Amino acid sequence: MENFEEDELGLKNLPLCREPWQSYYILRRGILPCCHGEKPIAPMSEWATAWNGPALQEIRRYLSQGKLSPYCLSSLGCPIVQKYLERKKQELRLAALSPQTRPRWMRLVNRLFLGLPARIYRSLQK
Repeated sequence: MENFEEDELGLKNLPLCREPWQSYYILRRGILPCCHGEKPIAPMSEWATAWNGPALQEIRRYLSQGKLSPYCLSSLGCPIVQKYLERKKQELRLAALSPQTRPRWMRLVNRLFLGLPARIYRSLQK
């Protein structure tokens, strides 16, 4: 089987999560937009109006823009949220390691203490 890019499969234009468009969970404690939701978005008795209610519309709006809503970000049990947060942590780590993000004086001090020529120093930073 060939290895397709996300663009070729048309997956790049899909929202991060499709759950709020497909179903929601009606429990005694209230209505949840997905199985990983913590806080109910509406009482159980409002199941008919909650589908197009403001809370679910906001979640859908964020997801359709490729972002996670504040509600989703508070649902730490969700695997999509976990992957998103892990990716953000990695981006922050990479940005912290990047020589361009460090102040010039810090780069000079590092170079001075290491005593390496600039070319070798740059190759070590990559």
